[in-house]
Amino acid sequence: MFKTIALAALLSVSGLMLHAAHADEVWNTNTGKITYDSEQGSVAVWTYGTGTEAGVIYVLGLAKVYTHRGRYDGYWAQTTAKQKCDSERVGVDGAMTPYWGRFQIRFLDKNFPSRWEAVWSYCDGSAQANKIIATPAQP
Repeated sequence: MFKTIALAALLSVSGLMLHAAHADEVWNTNTGKITYDSEQGSVAVWTYGTGTEAGVIYVLGLAKVYTHRGRYDGYWAQTTAKQKCDSERVGVDGAMTPYWGRFQIRFLDKNFPSRWEAVWSYCDGSAQANKIIATPAQP
């Protein structure tokens, strides 16, 4: 919980000044394509979906880590979702949104490109039963 609050504060204070994209990291998942989009300090910024279904995932501590990746905490955010939270987080394009949830990822391979799996929730609720399973997209 503290990490999520600290991450939200870091992103809102920083104004989301994003660095160069890491578009060579793209995964196909059971929920759609996810792209490693940019970095903000130690936070990796991933994007997914399009239009009104677009979302962002902030992964604390993953930026600039390319080998021996392990487990990381973060959160996802969208402009709309099934459940609305009582608080807001930084979402797509830096806009605040009440549609977010926890995101915990575990990389399955030591080096790039790696498969991964993640558990997620709505808001600060319990993890959803359906894990997100990812495999590197082929160029």
